[in-house]
Amino acid sequence: MHIGIRRVDNLRGSLKDFRLPDILKGLQKTTSTGTLEIHNDSIQKKIYIKNGDLIFASSNQPKESLAKALLTVGKITVDQFKKTVEISEQTGKNQSTTLAELGYLSPQEFVRALKNQVEMIILSSFNVTDATFEFQEGPLDADESIPLRINATNLLYHGYKKVNDLLYLKEECPPLDIELSLSMDPEELVQNLSMSDTDRRILSYLDGKHTIKEILSLAQTSDMETFKTIHALLNIGAIELTEGSVPSAKGLEINNELMEKIEDMNNNYKTLGYYGILGTNEGVSEEEIREAYYRVAKEFHPDRFFSLPSDDIKEKINRIFSYATEAYETLSNEAKRREYDSSLPVKSAKPPSKAEMAKARFNQGRTLLMMRNYSDAATLFAQAIYFDNSTASYHYYHGLALSKLSRFKEAAKTFNEAVKLNPRKADYVAELGHVFLMLGFKARAQNSFKRALELSPSNERALEGIPKTEKSKKSIFGSSENILLRISQKYGLKKKK
Repeated sequence: MHIGIRRVDNLRGSLKDFRLPDILKGLQKTTSTGTLEIHNDSIQKKIYIKNGDLIFASSNQPKESLAKALLTVGKITVDQFKKTVEISEQTGKNQSTTLAELGYLSPQEFVRALKNQVEMIILSSFNVTDATFEFQEGPLDADESIPLRINATNLLYHGYKKVNDLLYLKEECPPLDIELSLSMDPEELVQNLSMSDTDRRILSYLDGKHTIKEILSLAQTSDMETFKTIHALLNIGAIELTEGSVPSAKGLEINNELMEKIEDMNNNYKTLGYYGILGTNEGVSEEEIREAYYRVAKEFHPDRFFSLPSDDIKEKINRIFSYATEAYETLSNEAKRREYDSSLPVKSAKPPSKAEMAKARFNQGRTLLMMRNYSDAATLFAQAIYFDNSTASYHYYHGLALSKLSRFKEAAKTFNEAVKLNPRKADYVAELGHVFLMLGFKARAQNSFKRALELSPSNERALEGIPKTEKSKKSIFGSSENILLRISQKYGLKKKK
């Protein structure tokens, strides 16, 4: 689960819930300065960050001490190691200082060894999951500001490669029919990253000519290993989508839906409040708050939208995600949650009316619909209709959720009810037409689209549906080419050469 990219004081949590590479990447993006502490009963590690750069690390693990590391690679003898440990215990000085004072290493060797130790501590930290973390933002002490040149890109690459959840990796990577290319010089990339032969083979196919599906068949390794490499390269910014690659029609439909969802959430998140943005109610447990936040974070994390060309959309996603993170930080802290709850409007002592109960369930359903939790959204919309069946929008949104679940017969009934209650709403009529299409009733679908366009000549859903119902090249709206031209102009699509 990604941690986010906005500045936050005292960022903390469990490494069971957040991935350390995401935390470091988030701190890198915000150019933060401070100390990231990782600890449980036996492990105490610190990673020092200055302006987003990894500059130093320390650990209480004996096997990660500088002297032990030097002994392992043969840079010091067993006697020198014992002498270092003995003096460190007597004086209280750390082993790095003792090694330097004893003159066992030249200044150049000492700096090189210290850098290797720091990288080793950070790399080993990616394996730690049963621990908590906390970032304390603020200036570093002089002892914590040793200006080591740490290859953060290489560390993050190997950190991301430790993800072993194939379903997660598939969700985080672009669709299989997308062609990928490297966003930097391959020779420079290989020089900056320590890569295996398998990694380099996968790298050779990232030439803008192969889709992910093709790379999976050519890589001569498991799908897990291929996805791990692609996922790691994506997260360090080494991969970009091939310019001019044409997504499938299904991909375009998903993008349109995604844009609508982002717009809807951006327009309503402040009205929803902390509980609403997470899709929960007052009184839920801390565990339920955490699970709700993970759902929203997975849906609206800014890193998922790296390929979007619109800065405006990216800003909206950042606002949504920042507010959701703010909600989680407040509601997961007992004192802050009490303070927030006390600021909410006082509820009436009398039981809520049926209309109020209907509206509450409808609002919860809309939040879940935006998160693509269609099953629970459909249930909440059905409950809203039970308490108040006279509101057309309740039936309309119920129909949308049912359509997403491919329950088209039920969707047709509820869309019909919405149209009866508000026959002048073009969106309701157009969605009914699309359900008729899915049921195979092209004549009914065409009539619905025509009616929707009479109500609103620019209705997007009706314009999308009309070409699918044509039995000949002509219709009352003009030739199919003209209709497709109107759609292409509206969505900025280019004709395939």
